[in-house]
Amino acid sequence: MILLAFGVILTAALHLIAAVPSLKGRLKAVVGERAYGPVFGIASLIGIAIIVLGWRSAAFVPVYDPPTWGKHANFLLTLIAFIFLGIFLFRGSLRQRIRFPMGFAVIFWSIGHLLANGDLASLILFGGFLIYAVLHILIGTANGVRPSPEVRSGHDLLSILAGIALYGVMAQLHGALIGVPVFQLN
Repeated sequence: MILLAFGVILTAALHLIAAVPSLKGRLKAVVGERAYGPVFGIASLIGIAIIVLGWRSAAFVPVYDPPTWGKHANFLLTLIAFIFLGIFLFRGSLRQRIRFPMGFAVIFWSIGHLLANGDLASLILFGGFLIYAVLHILIGTANGVRPSPEVRSGHDLLSILAGIALYGVMAQLHGALIGVPVFQLN
């Protein structure tokens, strides 16, 4: 569980840098403008790899009994999360209005999974990311962070369609990637 918690904290801390423009600017100055993206990407992948290793090695320790309707709520909340992810990926006006679509995606994803799972590893992973996402939105708002002002025509519809498509892909690959199938057909 310690490895999982470390991965969540590392990944959250890395991504909170983006919510504070002065920190992000200083880091870019230290690493270099051109190297910042690749260094940030590699550090993020390392954090995600630590999370995956921590998750797969974590013992099942029950903490609470999720509600019987929790799995159904998770399907809907995760779909909403993927739509917000699509909004984040495209440059439509929805991205401008929402300001932090990835933060909201993480919030919906986390809450859905906390309703469906009641074990310690889930509490660390999804609870940790829920706290991170709320902090990211609050800190980003306080620091005046806004998405790129570029808005492209037709991207609102594309973002929603992409989010739905990504949800379908993840539902199919969840068992192979995460080790827990979304649907169990008997």
